[in-house]
Amino acid sequence: MKSLFFPPRNLRDELLDLDEAPYEEVRDSLQDVATVNRYLSGYRVLLHHVEPFLKSHKADRPFRVLDAATGSADQPVALVQMARRIGVPIHITAVDINAKMLKLAREEIAAYPEIQLVQCNILSLPFRDGVFDLAVNSLSLHHFSWEKAVAILRAIFRAGRLGMVVNDLHRSRVAHSAIFLLTRIFTRNRLTRYDAPVSVMNAFTPKEFRELAQEAEINPFEIHRHFPYRIALVARKA
Repeated sequence: MKSLFFPPRNLRDELLDLDEAPYEEVRDSLQDVATVNRYLSGYRVLLHHVEPFLKSHKADRPFRVLDAATGSADQPVALVQMARRIGVPIHITAVDINAKMLKLAREEIAAYPEIQLVQCNILSLPFRDGVFDLAVNSLSLHHFSWEKAVAILRAIFRAGRLGMVVNDLHRSRVAHSAIFLLTRIFTRNRLTRYDAPVSVMNAFTPKEFRELAQEAEINPFEIHRHFPYRIALVARKA
């Protein structure tokens, strides 16, 4: 019965990962992704779990966040908006390996001086352990193989002094069918139409997330399921 709803993972490349599409087409697809995040909890899950860290910040300096694999930087923008709203100073270092993504991100963060962009490999972060208060990773872990996902969790957990928050999709046939239908109705972008359903089937289940965290020696951690078909891995250091 489980395999009926949660099929085996079959990792496939997404078109955005291949980095072969024209800049304008990529930008349009990432705008589609931002729309999905706005209406299907992509931001809400991250903000829900980061907010307690922010509210407990008492130091006389900005709260320092690492956003690993930032993409278009829409997630850091959402974090800055929340930090401004609750009155907590924040500084986000948003990293990505893809130069095209960072070009798009520069457009997104023009009104957000709290965000700094850095081009680097998420698997070899050029930062000292614990230099950030919190490390976050949103909707990118499913792009990687099991082995790389474990390595990424280890790397970002080391980077966050207080811990980390990982926000991603939940693999499911129901979620796959829903996003397939929605992308046929609301967009004509070929990247979005292909990548969105593939992303869902590339994603991990809550059980697999738990196994990834254990293999990465993350301790302690919590796995949270959110509607619709979202997962958060939250780790708090003592």
